[in-house]
Amino acid sequence: MTDFAQRYRGIPDYRLAQLAADQSALVPEAREALRAEIARRPPPVARRSVEVEEPVSAKHSLDGVGGWLAWYCLGLFGGVYKEIRLAVSLHGGISSVMLVFSIFSLGIAAWNLATGISIVRRAPFAPRMIFIQLTAGGLQGAFIAADGAALLASSPRSAGVAELLIGVGVGIGAGYAIWFRYFQVSKRVMITLGRNL
Repeated sequence: MTDFAQRYRGIPDYRLAQLAADQSALVPEAREALRAEIARRPPPVARRSVEVEEPVSAKHSLDGVGGWLAWYCLGLFGGVYKEIRLAVSLHGGISSVMLVFSIFSLGIAAWNLATGISIVRRAPFAPRMIFIQLTAGGLQGAFIAADGAALLASSPRSAGVAELLIGVGVGIGAGYAIWFRYFQVSKRVMITLGRNL
């Protein structure tokens, strides 16, 4: 009983109100300590309403999936389709390297979906998933650029396609580097997910 009394003494009024609203989930000793703590505190008339005061101050304006974080999530969900399309288009290639890259693209599609869901649900492991997603995307961009460079070295007649591949790969890598920096410094990410990368 004294453990519950000490615990309830240190929590704010709005949390006490939440516990009081769902007393059926508490053991009898906890219910009794909760009632005693509520009775010990001054009546709500003597101070501003708990229901009005606490929820306003408890919610930060940057809390939630909004701003650039929302754009990142949309990119993740849109990226699922893009990666599946890329994997299907490469699957018909005769090269075993293309087959491996196709499987890698399917893995990125699945990871994008899982990462987006973890951000929306505010899972504690979401920053770790974001780090892996950004790293895999950067590797994919590097692979595309390296493939373009190899094509340029082996077949100068395909210079246009090779330069396009190099440009796409470098662009993808740069995009992931910018997102990585965003996740390192964003206040919204810190407030919503609990920490930055």
